[in-house]
Amino acid sequence: MANAALERGIAALRAFVEKRKNRLEWALVGTGLVALFGPTLFLHARTASDPFRFADDVRILIPPLERARDPGLFPGDPVLDYYLASLPDAHRLFYSLFAPIIDPAALSKLVPYLLLLVALGCLAVTAHRLGGKPALFGALALALGSAHVLSRMVGGLPRAFALPLVLAGVLSLVLGRPVALAALAVIAAAFYPVAGVLLGLSLFGLFLLPAKDRGHAVGYSLRRRAAVLALTALGMALVVLPAALRLRAYGPVIDATLVQSFPEAGELGRFDPADRPPFPALPMAAAAPLAAALVGDGSPLVSLTNLRAHGTFVAVVLFVLAAGGWVTLARRRVEARRFLVFAAAVVCAHTVSLVATPHLFLPERYVAYGVPVLALVGVPAAFSFLALHAKTSVRLAPVAWNLAVLALLGAHGASWAGLTVLVPPAERPLYGAIASLPKTAVVAGWPGFAIDNVPYLAGRSAFVTRETHMPFHRLYTELMRERMRALVAAYFASDPGPLRTLRERYGVTHLIVDRRHFESPPPYFAPFDAEARMAFAVGRARGFELSRVTARGVGIETGGVVLVELSRL
Repeated sequence: MANAALERGIAALRAFVEKRKNRLEWALVGTGLVALFGPTLFLHARTASDPFRFADDVRILIPPLERARDPGLFPGDPVLDYYLASLPDAHRLFYSLFAPIIDPAALSKLVPYLLLLVALGCLAVTAHRLGGKPALFGALALALGSAHVLSRMVGGLPRAFALPLVLAGVLSLVLGRPVALAALAVIAAAFYPVAGVLLGLSLFGLFLLPAKDRGHAVGYSLRRRAAVLALTALGMALVVLPAALRLRAYGPVIDATLVQSFPEAGELGRFDPADRPPFPALPMAAAAPLAAALVGDGSPLVSLTNLRAHGTFVAVVLFVLAAGGWVTLARRRVEARRFLVFAAAVVCAHTVSLVATPHLFLPERYVAYGVPVLALVGVPAAFSFLALHAKTSVRLAPVAWNLAVLALLGAHGASWAGLTVLVPPAERPLYGAIASLPKTAVVAGWPGFAIDNVPYLAGRSAFVTRETHMPFHRLYTELMRERMRALVAAYFASDPGPLRTLRERYGVTHLIVDRRHFESPPPYFAPFDAEARMAFAVGRARGFELSRVTARGVGIETGGVVLVELSRL
């Protein structure tokens, strides 16, 4: 009797589990993701709420939005004029819609988490469609464990919209929905043109597939496909054109033919190696974003492994193995063949950008947003497929394969993802003092130091900052060159003349002086670093005027620096 009752109980339990199996699996996936990554996301949000912790590029693009909201801020500031002109219209419209209820700086702290939800939702549906629940779990775990995904969205800048829109476009591509893909290509171009190019090429690739593989476009004639492509291209051009026309006022783009005249854009200039020629070929360029997407940050999910120390090598090996799985998967699944269209779009976009640099922006941007999508979707889905169709397959094999990948490279994520600037506590009172100045104040200081934070934290114009000193267009670069040379002359002057010029000709009202800069010249980039060393040597021999000024107690000392009011000299 006891055995019969036990058997009936086991049978009832099996029936219960089988009936609710799907719900239990979804609950297990959701609970696992929340348990593994929820604490890190919560800590990230708490860290981001600190007004003195932010992404470096917000110092460039948030102040123009602040002025668009309050025209009284930054009056007559040509630097903000330039960056406001460069902002995509969709991004400006997005912030203007919320301007009556929340200021751009506060909104930029909230937007990344909303965009992360969109990106994760699109990634989840795409991975599930291609590889089931194991692929979904693996894709989300890799995305949440890596700092790359969230860091691209932190700050709520135009680039923040790129990855969510690309993932939404890839989902439309996999589902074979050309109209949705075309619409997303236009929307993506309106926020971040690089993303629009990737999706526009994906639409073109979808229409090149055999009719049976085109999804909802199966019955599209050649004429209809051409019309959809033409309308998409026209829509993309119309949303990109306004910013392009506004930027024409700043002269031609500085390309390879002008670099000789503008060392700011050359090898020793403002740009990092990834942002200036010569650009690496695609296999080399793809290695860094591939590792960034697959290799987790923060504490490892399994502490027994240390393969993250060799993350790039392991990520490349995993990607190559996954590519082998995709060859087989593409033969069996039409969705997989459509997904491969996006891979071809990444290759084409990077290649064309190499040829047309910088007119299609930087080649690095195409791999930065395309390769992570290929990795986050492709690797978990391919391993799920390989495990499921192996000769010795068992029901849990896809789960085991993806858990093995997470054990090798997975982590809990980074609470600092994208939050690259932390203002030291000793420096913070300086921005309060500057914020109390009239709105017409113009503050100067050595670029790359405290002055870079002034527009974002204090809401006052900065004469030159390293963040905004970008040599993209000729006339703007010449303006910044003139300003920087005036600053160098005044900062290391041995008499009051250059300081008076800074005040009377350029309208600078206050100067941030760091006494440490009179012990050794502060760093900068070509051609100003050499000019600064020469001016420093002359000033040191004759005596620095600003050293004499600060020694007399002229100015307010705060945060280890002295804020000098030039009208008092």
